[in-house]
Amino acid sequence: MKRIHIKHYAILVAMVTLLIGCDSWIDVDRNPNTIEDGPLITEDVMLIGIESEWAALATNQLDTWGGFAQWLSYHSIEGSTSRSMDINAGYGNEVWNSYSNSLKHAVELYDKAEENGNTHYQGIAGIIAAFHWFYIADVYDQAPLEDAMQGLDALQPTLATQAELYAHANGLLDEAIALLGAANQGERVPGNDDYLLDGDTDKWIRFAYSMKARQALRLSYAPGTTPAAQASLALTYLEDGMNSNEDNVMWRHLDELNNANPLFTYMNRAYSGGLGLTPGNFLIDLMNSYNDPRRPIMFTYSEEFPDGFVGLQSGAVVQPGQTPSHWRYSYITMSYPAQIMMYAESEFLRAEAYAFNGQWALAEQAMKDGIEADMQFVGVEQTEIDAYLAQASLTMPTNIEDAQNLIIDQKYIANVFRTHESYFDFVRTGYPEFDFDYMLLNVFNTETFPRRFPYPLNEVERNPNVAAVGQPDWFAKGTTWDNK
Repeated sequence: MKRIHIKHYAILVAMVTLLIGCDSWIDVDRNPNTIEDGPLITEDVMLIGIESEWAALATNQLDTWGGFAQWLSYHSIEGSTSRSMDINAGYGNEVWNSYSNSLKHAVELYDKAEENGNTHYQGIAGIIAAFHWFYIADVYDQAPLEDAMQGLDALQPTLATQAELYAHANGLLDEAIALLGAANQGERVPGNDDYLLDGDTDKWIRFAYSMKARQALRLSYAPGTTPAAQASLALTYLEDGMNSNEDNVMWRHLDELNNANPLFTYMNRAYSGGLGLTPGNFLIDLMNSYNDPRRPIMFTYSEEFPDGFVGLQSGAVVQPGQTPSHWRYSYITMSYPAQIMMYAESEFLRAEAYAFNGQWALAEQAMKDGIEADMQFVGVEQTEIDAYLAQASLTMPTNIEDAQNLIIDQKYIANVFRTHESYFDFVRTGYPEFDFDYMLLNVFNTETFPRRFPYPLNEVERNPNVAAVGQPDWFAKGTTWDNK
């Protein structure tokens, strides 16, 4: 894995100059979330701050207390109330709030770069904005487009459909691919200020294509299309998508910045007597069933079985002599990265697309390529990788449901504490086949976690366009593409 270096002064400059537009702490006539123009507010200053905001939003729901982590069995809290699925209108509001934060700032960077002719910055900003639009569409279904960023000038923005949000995002990606594939037209080009990909336009293009593939398969069961059609689109995009772990899009935290890494902070706040986060029983059972060689790298051995790994039902009390496994501090370190999209995911997407087309041998090879990529990223020895991939249990079934089940299970293992994709995969496909009653003590719903996010309460109260749509039943159905 390539080590990314950044100087402390670069972070300080970015933080100070992003705030430079505020003349006074009590200037109520200015929006504190707006990056106001000025001679010091250049594209290179803006980019690193926006990437930081984006990485935080892209991994926010990995929060072990209020996010997906317990629902997905990544973490189980010891001897305390497990994460209830009984959410309210406050859940997930940070995604909606991106209209005034990370999404707004990405659009401001896009506009500034377009005005200045700095087309490579414009392309990167377009990709970041597209990620946000897809995310908003996937959790809210109907939501405003850019008029929601106009503040007092548009207090009651109209709602776009999921299809319109997707079209807008895909349009931004297509434009970005063209802009980044051509010579930059302005004076400034991304370089070290691009903390994620070091200004490598080829990597940004491959990421854009892989994102298009991710979202194409998201619509596998959407009305008006078919899994085969979406699979063909995804395979076409993946021809130009991410092709190695060098393409991983992630924000690497620095060891010397205390409290900068939320996941490491969760390790220290876990109710485990200082042992770190406790993995869930479903996750460990699944990895045990494949004798997964990632386990000793990721987890400690259990007390009761010194050569084995044991998870915990979230909320259960640990009995004397039965201390379960814990996430290793050598794995979830202070520098553990916030991961936006990994190369391994591209191969799992390819595997599922091949399975939709009945190309079972190609599906198996792509799935194994995804597994290998993740194991190499984690640091598994090649001999252990080869042994894992050779087991008969990874032979691809020749019917779509069993094939999809196998692929998503392996993708889930490779995605633990990486991205939000396992949440969306379950909503879309029903896999992995979680046993929520087994996973969570006193679980609120034994069939599913919430399949979409509620609208923020203040939006329902003040915007008649949101009120007309109404709050959804988030257990009954997700967004439009939740249609399997």
